[in-house]
Amino acid sequence: MNHARDEHTATLLMDGRVLVSGGSTMNDVNLNSAELYDPVTETWTYTGNMSQARHGHTASLLQDGKVLVTGGNNGSEYLDSAELYDPATGTWKNAADMNDERNFHAACMLPDGRVLVSGGYNGDVVLRTTEIYNPSTGLWTMVGNMSDARDGHTMTMLDNGKVLATGGFGDHTYHNTAELYDPTAKTWRTTSNMHFARQFHTDTVLSNGKILVTGGYRSTDAEVYNSTRGYWKASGKMKYARSNHQASLLPDGRVLITGGYGERTENTTELYDPSTEIWSVGPHMASARSFHRATILKDGKVLVTGGSTGSKSLETAELYFP
Repeated sequence: MNHARDEHTATLLMDGRVLVSGGSTMNDVNLNSAELYDPVTETWTYTGNMSQARHGHTASLLQDGKVLVTGGNNGSEYLDSAELYDPATGTWKNAADMNDERNFHAACMLPDGRVLVSGGYNGDVVLRTTEIYNPSTGLWTMVGNMSDARDGHTMTMLDNGKVLATGGFGDHTYHNTAELYDPTAKTWRTTSNMHFARQFHTDTVLSNGKILVTGGYRSTDAEVYNSTRGYWKASGKMKYARSNHQASLLPDGRVLITGGYGERTENTTELYDPSTEIWSVGPHMASARSFHRATILKDGKVLVTGGSTGSKSLETAELYFP
């Protein structure tokens, strides 16, 4: 990449390019820059800058091809601001502010194209509030509170149209709790607890519709959520404990786990096969990295970008060939 960065976002655009935005560096420089990866030419180019530097933000690809970026921290304050990136012009414009400042929150696209944002830290407390962005009106609407305050959690769209929120930290504890948002009823309700408390873990929608959750807070444990029955099943252990890692669903249905932090910052990778429920060790990355991003390209390759070694932020990127 043109700039070293961790805690950034990486978004696959409709034309196959990847937008990388924001992030920070180990010397506490917060970035407003953005750049594009072109898989055809395998080159990086700068694109327009965001109006604000931010790390720990979210980025969501909208149905019209634009990218909505929300919240984060600019190094001096927690942000309620949001911005829209237009790939056609390579420019950003300000969107309406959220109702709450949020950092290390979660965002999920709903089936109707709206974006649900939940939790995060506002500089004083971890939040349980949630709100929805409507691209048609450009407005945010509060939609009720989660049962637990959470940051460093995940949200996943289920086959039944509900959203699953898992884990995170809040109210001075790491959570093993999970809850469901119903966009039709505009309500949250709890579902069965995970076997393990987790923060900065991953969740992946498997080909069979179940949800694989891995790691978090230096954990090796993995488990699968069955949305039809509403229960969790332990699904083996990774070889290496890791949080702030990435999980990518490969074209053949396996899940690739990359990097993260456990006993150390990892360059290791692992593969989960849902058909056998078995973990295997994958090839090592060239660099150890956590707080990086992994993006599945249209040809099935996985692009890994940036991150931190623990002593420096990385500008390097790597490709995994399934």
